[in-house]
Amino acid sequence: MRLRILLLFTLFCCKSMLFSQISVPNPSKSDFSEAIIILASDSMQGRKANQKGAFMAADYIASKMYAYNLKPFTKIKNYYQIFKIQEHTIKNTSLEFKKGNQETISLSSEKDFQAIPISASINKKEADVVFAGYGLSLPKENYNDYKKLNAKNKIVVVLSGFPSDQDSTSATYKKFKKIFPEKNDLEETKLKTAISKGAIALIVIETHEYFKSPNTTKNEVFHSLENSVTTSIPVFKIHRTTAENLFSKINIPSKSSLTSTSLQKVKINFSIALESKTFPVTNVLGMIPGKDTTKTIIVGAHYDHLGIIKDSIYNGADDNASGTSGMLALAKKWSESKIKPPCNILFASWTAEEMGLLGSEYFVQNFDFNKQKILLAINMDMISRSAPEDKLHRILSIGTQKEDGNLKKMSTEINAKLQKPFTLDLWETNGHSGSDYASFTTKGIPIMTFFSGFHDDYHTPNDKASKVDFDKIEDVLFIVNSSLSKFLENQNN
Repeated sequence: MRLRILLLFTLFCCKSMLFSQISVPNPSKSDFSEAIIILASDSMQGRKANQKGAFMAADYIASKMYAYNLKPFTKIKNYYQIFKIQEHTIKNTSLEFKKGNQETISLSSEKDFQAIPISASINKKEADVVFAGYGLSLPKENYNDYKKLNAKNKIVVVLSGFPSDQDSTSATYKKFKKIFPEKNDLEETKLKTAISKGAIALIVIETHEYFKSPNTTKNEVFHSLENSVTTSIPVFKIHRTTAENLFSKINIPSKSSLTSTSLQKVKINFSIALESKTFPVTNVLGMIPGKDTTKTIIVGAHYDHLGIIKDSIYNGADDNASGTSGMLALAKKWSESKIKPPCNILFASWTAEEMGLLGSEYFVQNFDFNKQKILLAINMDMISRSAPEDKLHRILSIGTQKEDGNLKKMSTEINAKLQKPFTLDLWETNGHSGSDYASFTTKGIPIMTFFSGFHDDYHTPNDKASKVDFDKIEDVLFIVNSSLSKFLENQNN
C-alpha cells in the first residue's frame, strides 16, 4: 500500500512539473527569412517613420499579425497605435563670440558651424563660457570632466570623441569604446551630462578630420512627440581650426593635456528660429492574451529606418528588419503552439526609433500602469550581422539592468545549450539609451536587449538583405524564445 501511494505521489509530481514547463518550438529560417527580404526591399523605400514606406511596412506587419491570430492591443483597432510627431528644422540661427571689450565675432552657419535644433525657438541669449574637456562624467570609471566646474546657466564647450580615441590599440581607447560603441550614444551622453549640470547650450569642437563643413551637410532635424515637453538644449558643432582661431588667446587645451576651466571674460550669444511640421506615425501591436490579463511581457523591435537620402534607399535589413522579422517569427510560433501563457505576450513593432525612440516612448507614456504591469520588455535591434572584429560571427550582446542578475544567469545557461554557443557580451543598460529598451528602463521595467554588433554597412545604403546572416538570427531567436519560455515558467511557479 505504501509503495502504491509513493508511486501515485511521484506521478503527481511529474505531472505537475510537466504542466509547469512551457515548450514552444524555436523559429527556423523559414519563419523569418521572407519578412526580412520584404521589409528590406526597395519597395519599402527605407521605412522612414513619417513617410509612405513606413506605412507600407506597418500594413505588412499588421497583416502577419492577423494571419497569426494575434489580438489587437487594448484600446486600439486593427493593430495600429497611431500618434503624431513633430519635425523641427532650423530657419535661421546665430552664434557670436566676444572677449572683454574686443569686437564681437559672428560665425557663419553656412561655413563655420552646424546647429542641431531642439523643439522650440530661442531668442538671442548671452552667457559665460566653461570648457569641460570631453564633456563626460563617469563616476564608475573615476572620470569627471566637470570636477570643480560650475556649468549652471553657462555655455559648455567640449571636444568631440573620448580620451585616446585616435589610438585604437590603447587600453584607454578600448575602455571607452566598450562604454560608447556608437557615436550617437556618446553624443547623447555628453548632451545629457551638460543638461544635468545646468548648461544652457553645448558647443562641440569637432577634432576629427572627417568632420564636414556645414555647407556640405544636410540640415539637421529634431523630432519630438506632439505637445511633449522636452528637456534639451541647443548643440553647435564647430571645427577645431575655427575654435583655435576664436580662442587663440585662451589656449584651447591639446588632447594630451586636458584641463577643464572657465573661459574668463568670454561671452557667447546665440539664437535659433525653427520651423515645425506635424506627421502621423504608427506602432503596430498584437498580443496573445494570458491567463492573468493584468500582467504583460513585451517582445519588441523597431521597424523604421532612414528612408531615402539623396536618391539612395537605406533598406535597413539588419537595422532593423532583422529584429522585426524575429519578433514576427516568435509571434507565429507562440500562436501556433495554442499555449495560453500565464500572462499577456505583446508583440510590438515600434516606429520612430531612429528619430529618438519616439514609438516606444509614446507607448510607455500612454500605458495604464494602474491596471496593468509590464513584467519584462524584450528588445531586438540588429541581430543579423557581426562586427568586423567578430571573425567567427559568434559574438552576441545581451543588455540587462544591473539589478537583474537573474536574467544574465538565465541567458548564459540557455546560450550554453546551443551547438555553437555565442561569446556573450553581457552588459548593463543602466545610464544607456541606445535603443527602445530605454523607454522601459526609465519606468523601472526589467529588460533584455539583443544586439549582434556594429558593422561597416550600419546606416548606409549597403545594409541589404543579401548580407544578412540567417544562421545567426536563428541562434539569437533560440536564446530569445528560450528566455521568454523560462521567464514565463517562473511566473507559473
